[in-house]
Amino acid sequence: MPNHSDHTDAHLDAQKRRLIYRAVLIVMALSVLCLVFLIVFFCLRSGRHSLCEYNLPRNDALMPADLDRLKEEPYDGALLSMHAPEQFSEKDFAAFRGQRILVTSHSIGTARELSDYLNCIFQSGNPISSLYLCLDPELLWKGADTSRTKWKKSLSKDLYAHIENHPDVAFEILLPYPYIDYWLDFEEEELETVLTVYHTLVNELSAYPNTRIFFPGIEEWLMVNPDNYADTLFDANEIITNKIFLYTFCDAAYQITPVNEDFFWNSLREMWAVEKASPTSYPDLSQWCLVFFGDSVLGNFSGSFSIPGYASGLSGAPSYNYAIGGTSASYRGGNQDFPNTVGTFLSENVTPGENGFQFTPKDADAAYLEDKKLIFIFNYGFNDYFSGAPVDNPMDAYDISTYKGALRTCISKLRDAFPEARCLIMSPTHTALFGNGMEINGQEGDTLPVYVDAARALAEEMDLYFLDNYNDFVVTEETLDDYLSDGCHPNERGRLAIALQLIRFIDDAVR
Repeated sequence: MPNHSDHTDAHLDAQKRRLIYRAVLIVMALSVLCLVFLIVFFCLRSGRHSLCEYNLPRNDALMPADLDRLKEEPYDGALLSMHAPEQFSEKDFAAFRGQRILVTSHSIGTARELSDYLNCIFQSGNPISSLYLCLDPELLWKGADTSRTKWKKSLSKDLYAHIENHPDVAFEILLPYPYIDYWLDFEEEELETVLTVYHTLVNELSAYPNTRIFFPGIEEWLMVNPDNYADTLFDANEIITNKIFLYTFCDAAYQITPVNEDFFWNSLREMWAVEKASPTSYPDLSQWCLVFFGDSVLGNFSGSFSIPGYASGLSGAPSYNYAIGGTSASYRGGNQDFPNTVGTFLSENVTPGENGFQFTPKDADAAYLEDKKLIFIFNYGFNDYFSGAPVDNPMDAYDISTYKGALRTCISKLRDAFPEARCLIMSPTHTALFGNGMEINGQEGDTLPVYVDAARALAEEMDLYFLDNYNDFVVTEETLDDYLSDGCHPNERGRLAIALQLIRFIDDAVR
């Protein structure tokens, strides 16, 4: 028979367990209430800096550091970005705009984070004159769960309210300028959705008189070169970011308004449609190494949006640029004219190899270049023409004071050092200077076309490749303003066009 005392003991044990369980729940509830009370208490006590200290994203050490700087340092304004803010330079704002602008480090992800930053800035006590906001409409749209209601509520509270409450502050809004593949990844319906989001943001921001919006994201010179970008499709490298800064915040280029925005969106649609139907292909020149010599057409620009930079980025060929602005092929007394430049090049960048000399620039991986085919590219002529240098000396074919004589001498030296290398002469383009190149400078000079013809003749004489950028190119007397920045030097469109002509010529003709 079951023992009655056993039942009683079991019943008592169950009661004890229930009492203990209830006590634990009560203690937990009281603890939660205390924690809530403490949070509210400290938020209230923290006063104006409460937002700076408690609305922090998880697992991101950059935002707290930004907020500390915004609370403690003096500044006239700040740059906040939803992509890579570190590519912008505080020194550029000081040099070109005369402002102390604090460039933050954290890539803002949502409108709420943006508002936290803005609250911190306006509560800092600094006399704010300008705020530079690099906003991504698609990220803001996704942050609102792609809901029109949430979008409107979020932006009204977290952005527009700040603009309204600070009418004396200039809000400079920079929209993204991603690599072309970002747009091409969309299907047509997706593209229209994103463009609608961009359109909506532009129209809503434009309603405020203290805002300006910029959108450089339709520029082919920017979008097509992968080397213009750093780690992502959105993050332009430092030199490109500097150029965008100068064009937008300083020169007010690429400003977009409800009046002109159709041009921007239609340009994107047209580009998308063309590339989707027939994607542009670029030659693979990764087996080549391109070495450039020339004047300011090549030498005044560096990095990924120079002519060598475009050639390298689009073709995969490593490039090295030894061009120097203000120089000529002929020796005119300058220490950096071609005869001196090629001498320096041969003394600093050439070492003995198993099969003769080897090109080993100081900043290159020699093993990487070992299997590359070397091609020297020469682009002289403008300064020879401008200075009135003699075209040739019939009595001395190697007279370095003449255009042809200097080219003949220097190219021969390079060929002696690198007998397997290919050599290519690029002619100058058209120019708007000196009567479109038809005036004669100096007693011994001639018109620009004569220098072009001389370069062609030298290429035939020495069995060199010749690329005619004067007669067979997009820069004509009718298109000078489209491709040249000052009547002589190519702008971004011109440099891209010259680079494209060059790499396609190498792919088609150079063997």
